[in-house]
Amino acid sequence: MKGAMTPITDLTEQDIQTMYTLMQTYYEHTDEAVFRRDLAEKDYALTLRDGGELVGFSTQRVLTVEVEGKPVSGVFSGDTIIRQDHWGEQELFRIWSQFWFPYAKDYDEFWWFLICKGYKTYRILPTFWETFYPTFRHETPAHEQAVMDAYARALYPDEYDAASGVIVYRHEKDRLRPGVADADEHRLKNKDIAYFCERNPGWQQGNDLVCLARMDVAAMKRRSPAILGIEGL
Repeated sequence: MKGAMTPITDLTEQDIQTMYTLMQTYYEHTDEAVFRRDLAEKDYALTLRDGGELVGFSTQRVLTVEVEGKPVSGVFSGDTIIRQDHWGEQELFRIWSQFWFPYAKDYDEFWWFLICKGYKTYRILPTFWETFYPTFRHETPAHEQAVMDAYARALYPDEYDAASGVIVYRHEKDRLRPGVADADEHRLKNKDIAYFCERNPGWQQGNDLVCLARMDVAAMKRRSPAILGIEGL
């Protein structure tokens, strides 16, 4: 499986059709018109291919919001799906990191704006980052909370609940199909999974937990830059 960061305008119609088919496979209550509209608002799609066949993707958008009277920028990750036979591989996050961490060097402050519909996405944060938000490990500092509030309100002004830090959709929203990322009793023994489910109790209805990580190797776990091929940044 090989990945590439592809400008949205370079995607073919076949690419887009395959991406939507993948989404239907793992999500309920999808809508192709909504999918295409959301895709058109993004800047890039990280595409994963196996022998030329598109088997995964993650949509990306550069976003700047105002925080405490100053512009703050980051990358927002949207729909992200990998075909099940490639679960566990790190190519998607490796390509993602090798594109966005160098990109972030042009900014004094650059963030990963992330919303998590399931625990598998949330667990990327404690896997690679030492410092991220929210987490059971520590409180979210005021500045980081302001960044989270700003980007969540910019993207979901009518559905972001700042008190809970969750995007609570007012309409039927795509959600993970049963069996894709179930949080059973065994998995809930993991503190990160338990925390995610506690903070986002409506995840099964498609609600998203608002999350944040700084795009700086200093904020990551010591082994992460070597694993992802971003040493020296």
